[in-house]
Amino acid sequence: MSLPLQTLAQRRFTIEEYHRMAETGILEPCERVELIRGVIREMSPKRRAHVVSATKVFTVLMKGLEGRASVYLEVPLGLENLDSEPEPDVVACSNPDVESYGTTETRPLLVIEVADSSLRYDLTEKAALYAAAQIPEYWVVNLVDRVLEVHRRAVNGAYEVRNRLTGDMRVSPEAWPEVDLDVSSLFPKVP
Repeated sequence: MSLPLQTLAQRRFTIEEYHRMAETGILEPCERVELIRGVIREMSPKRRAHVVSATKVFTVLMKGLEGRASVYLEVPLGLENLDSEPEPDVVACSNPDVESYGTTETRPLLVIEVADSSLRYDLTEKAALYAAAQIPEYWVVNLVDRVLEVHRRAVNGAYEVRNRLTGDMRVSPEAWPEVDLDVSSLFPKVP
């Protein structure tokens, strides 16, 4: 039996405590939650456009970064020093060996969130969290305005560079400048 999230929100948790709650059944596998700065937060439901876009981003990056990086879809990203374990939609890491995920042999260089109902949260709290974790680059696929929000150069818990790219533009991840992506390829077709 799981506890209501309101009960759990009364105190802050470490990643280890968060994992123990899942192991003992306090948090059930079907619950869509993530740990952000010690607080267990419910994740927004994923609509069709979100699923399509996240899959497109993952596929485009897998092809573009083949042999250069490892790319993961919806994986927990342990940020121990921030008591956080968000589950970004896509993560590209420095080591092309997928077995290196979550080890000291690799580090996340690009984190991507796809946002519609979570847009404000992803552009503020999540951006601050990833900057504090020294993630060099953070993208938000903004489904509301159909723009790619690119955040770069994490300094003192904030990104120094922020750009909004429209569908007719191209983008390259800073860690892999040779990979040239069409921004429109990251969005679902307009119905």
